[in-house]
Amino acid sequence: MGTKDIVTGRNKLLQTFINFVPKSVRLRTNPSQYAIDSFVRRSASKIKKGSKVLDAGAGPCPYKKYFQHCDYESTDFIDNYGILDFVCSVDKIPRKNNSYDAILLTEVLEHVEYPQKVMDELYRILKRGGKLYFSVPQGWKVHQEPYNFYYFTNYGLKSLLENTGFKKFKISPKGGYFWLLGDMIRFNSLLEQCKKYWMVYYPLKIIEYPINNIILPVILFHLDFLDRERKWTLGYTVEAEK
Repeated sequence: MGTKDIVTGRNKLLQTFINFVPKSVRLRTNPSQYAIDSFVRRSASKIKKGSKVLDAGAGPCPYKKYFQHCDYESTDFIDNYGILDFVCSVDKIPRKNNSYDAILLTEVLEHVEYPQKVMDELYRILKRGGKLYFSVPQGWKVHQEPYNFYYFTNYGLKSLLENTGFKKFKISPKGGYFWLLGDMIRFNSLLEQCKKYWMVYYPLKIIEYPINNIILPVILFHLDFLDRERKWTLGYTVEAEK
């Protein structure tokens, strides 16, 4: 059995083990997803039964389960999973003004070239008094290249929201320094750059995975309360009202 086979077998065994671990525990190894999942779940619980909700940039619709009490619709620029209600660009949504009671937009805004156009479009189709719930990164790796245009500070978000017309909004950091550090360790980019040297990469991967992907992220997750300022953050979640 070669090193690659050992890694494959380890990954299958690890996934089997992970499936038995409660999601609330698993997410503590992935603070960014923990923050987003918690935010969406809380936001969905605030929305009245029967409200019309749009999940924009929904991808595989991982948060649909939280909106069972709503009239939920999903869209993205491409339907890779065959589950979306319609396909469009998020800056040109084929819906009338004031169509939705709430809109969800998770980790999408950094992938559009003109964020203000997207914000203006979401504002247009949102009903008066409707809520926009969205999340963005501030500190993360370049991903989904070449469609990774921006990262956002709280000041940039404030500017976008005010220029759109939102007067009521709340911007919250997705954790602080320790969550950010845990995520950086979890995605060991230095080791990943050695992937072509498989005889070195795979043995090191076997050794470092439980340390960098489970042990250290969990420890750092629970240390994050020490960072009061939270200027070093994974990103932000935003709740805005039209």
